Amino acid sequence: MTIVQASDERNRSRSEAAETSIRENVWLHYTQMAAYQNPENRPLMMVKAEGSTLWDADGNAYLDLLAGIYSVNAGYGRRRIVEAMTEQAMALPFVNPFGYTSLPAAELAARLAQLAPLGGDARVFFTSGGSESVETALKLSKQCQMMRGYPNRYKTISRRVAWHGTTIGALSVNGLTGARSYFGPLIPGARHVPMSHRYRCPYCQNAGGCTLACYDEIERMVEFEGPDQVACIITEPVQNSGGCIPPGSPEYFQKIRTLCDQTGILMIMDEVICGFGRLGRMFGSEYFGVTPDIITTAKGITSSYAPLGAVLVRKGIADEFAEAAPEGATAPVREARDTGFAHGLTFGGHPVSCAAANANLDIMLEEDLPGRAAEMGGYLRRELEAAFGSHPNVGDIRGAGLFIGIELVADRETRESFRNAQLLAELSDDMRARGFIVRSDSRNDPTTQLCPPLIITREECDQTVRMLVETITTLGRKLGTIGTSFAGA
Repeated sequence: MTIVQASDERNRSRSEAAETSIRENVWLHYTQMAAYQNPENRPLMMVKAEGSTLWDADGNAYLDLLAGIYSVNAGYGRRRIVEAMTEQAMALPFVNPFGYTSLPAAELAARLAQLAPLGGDARVFFTSGGSESVETALKLSKQCQMMRGYPNRYKTISRRVAWHGTTIGALSVNGLTGARSYFGPLIPGARHVPMSHRYRCPYCQNAGGCTLACYDEIERMVEFEGPDQVACIITEPVQNSGGCIPPGSPEYFQKIRTLCDQTGILMIMDEVICGFGRLGRMFGSEYFGVTPDIITTAKGITSSYAPLGAVLVRKGIADEFAEAAPEGATAPVREARDTGFAHGLTFGGHPVSCAAANANLDIMLEEDLPGRAAEMGGYLRRELEAAFGSHPNVGDIRGAGLFIGIELVADRETRESFRNAQLLAELSDDMRARGFIVRSDSRNDPTTQLCPPLIITREECDQTVRMLVETITTLGRKLGTIGTSFAGA
């Protein structure tokens, strides 16, 4: 037996053992594992990647148009990141974050403080993922309000259909009923307002432009609950859940900023997806020209080569946690100030992850990946609009940078949606069979999401457009909206 044959045999043996483990031992996230009890239903198991392409255990190649899960921003195969992680792991694999730090964590915090659109300076609290970052930001907001002498400021305002994570606090501000329904009662005080969704806006979709009635709902919620009861407002720059939804007006976030300034409510931008180049700027807040109080990040901070998240906080707010309690402060206020931020995570600021993030930032800045996202995102969107200009089943193409949603409809003229989950699943299967990994989001109206690595090429964009025309046209034939041919197919 040759060396190559022996290697192939070992790989086959490992794959067979792994498939058995998936049926018997692995518990995949948000997956009904019963589907894998049938040996003929083989899981998709990836074994290697390079650039924007993944390969499964059978050698099939896939163009990853989801960048892992909105996260491998710098692309696969970045040896520079791996070498930085290896070097750090050999020197110092772990530091207790409770009162200690590491060189890469300190370096990364300084870089993020300067890059973040928070007035030129920030303090950085490290986590190990997006849900933890949101959880941290919520706790930070509530303790901050307590320190200011507002013990009843515990309520939060977020948007319906929005996704902010799976830990209990993050789940509470989630706006997805299905994600929340099994785990009640959740954290008290979580309030939800309509999202700003120009294509589906119940207030102004027939108007000539956004009337900002969606913002008015936030203001009304604050008035109804009482400004002295609300700790924070949390939104994404471009809302992921529901399908890449930017605000209907560029004034939307500016008005939230003004409201927070007037009331003392903290403004949180959840940039777990939109941060680190995704929208064409290093941070999504920059794209919309707004300065929040807190930014939550994860995913693209290391391009997902290692788990890491970070909560970036305006220095003025962070400094409040170091100030002595004023004379005559009540016991809760005094204790909240004396403690510092009463929160910690074992793997927050893990030195190997921070080394990965520093190397990832080097790549992003040297290669101007945010600028590349703006350029390639513009190109991809123009090609999509040209290809689907008259397609009866494409209602809206939206997003920013390389975060694009294609909303599918049963009728383009009436904007009637379709709720056939089987057809949507068949659409995803068809795309995957053609060698493309895409997400078809059914958490609001059916939307195909494109969120590829920021290094995607024009040729790969062209391949993507051709595939989408073919698969969405096939869907249209099943819906009965397209005959035997479509000019774009």
